[in-house]
Amino acid sequence: MGKARETKILSAKEIAETLKAKIIGDDTRWVSGTEYLERAKQSDLGFVACQKNLKRVKNSRAQLVIAPEGIESELEQFPDITFVVVAEPETAFLIVAQQLAPKSVRQEVGISPRAFVSESAVIGSGTRISPLAYIGNDVQIGSHCEIGPGVVIEDGCVIGDHVQLDANVTLYSHVVLGSHVTIKASAVIGGAGFGYRTVNGQHQRLPHVGTVRIADDVEIGSCTVVDRAKVGQTTIERGTRIDNLVMIAHNCQIGKHNLLLSQTGIAGSSTTGEYVICAGQAGVADHVHLADHAVIGAKTGVYKDLPGGQAYLGIPARQALSHHREQASLKQLPELRSTVKELKKQQASLLDKIQQLEQRLNQSQPCPPHQDSDSHAA
Repeated sequence: MGKARETKILSAKEIAETLKAKIIGDDTRWVSGTEYLERAKQSDLGFVACQKNLKRVKNSRAQLVIAPEGIESELEQFPDITFVVVAEPETAFLIVAQQLAPKSVRQEVGISPRAFVSESAVIGSGTRISPLAYIGNDVQIGSHCEIGPGVVIEDGCVIGDHVQLDANVTLYSHVVLGSHVTIKASAVIGGAGFGYRTVNGQHQRLPHVGTVRIADDVEIGSCTVVDRAKVGQTTIERGTRIDNLVMIAHNCQIGKHNLLLSQTGIAGSSTTGEYVICAGQAGVADHVHLADHAVIGAKTGVYKDLPGGQAYLGIPARQALSHHREQASLKQLPELRSTVKELKKQQASLLDKIQQLEQRLNQSQPCPPHQDSDSHAA
């Protein structure tokens, strides 16, 4: 039987001290877990993000709740609940959740005898290599790294300090990782890109002899793919966060502190500036540049360079305000169609009436007097 997890308890007073927050209610109340209000038990800490969500407290069993500043007077309607009042409730809630979560104990196993490590590999101090990991020739791994089970690190890779590679991550040959990099399970870094040419009706693969360089403090999600360059490097710069199931093609240059959300796809040789955001399922064509602070909305298709500091939506991408106006207009199309049909009927009726009037006018005009040719002769 496994060892039971240790339960940690925090009182309202202890939470308030940690958060440097104000308490409204009984400061001796305690919690041992965290949960959303709808599912919370009496021993769970909950939170409300804003005044509008305060109604969620009424049907909750939670007795200790984090609430936002500025609504203290409204909290008085809940005398049986203790509130911890802070400026940013969700952030505070997650800080406490982290304190209450059971701590995982790092197993100091060093290199598992069930892992394969090449004799030419250099492994730093404090690094843990799990069973079934494969470490190729001339690999360099820094100190205090976590190499998970089933990880494959091919020949010539260089890895910095405090790097975490979760289960089944694959690093193809000569990939370079900085320090404090986290790569989640089953991500693939440095595979050959999708490059072909058609010769005599056959698709022939183009060689990819470059590599991938990932800078310090980068996080890459599960099942994400970063392809190696044809020549040179595919690069991910410092501080960038990449979600699960993202595709970054060969020779892309991803700037600092980008946020790339799930199912984003960036085609070959595209580049981004700093603090670029690509929401879910955004698609970026090849050789496109997204400038600093550009925000690409969900399902947006980008086919050309976009200036920074603006939000974009739609296919093809255009400024979000223009897209919203177009969508609002589209909603009026059924009504406009009916209006056009009615106007066409009215137009046809008016034209018919005009024709009838013209016929009547022609019929009512007197004939010109008839002049006899003989009188002229006379």
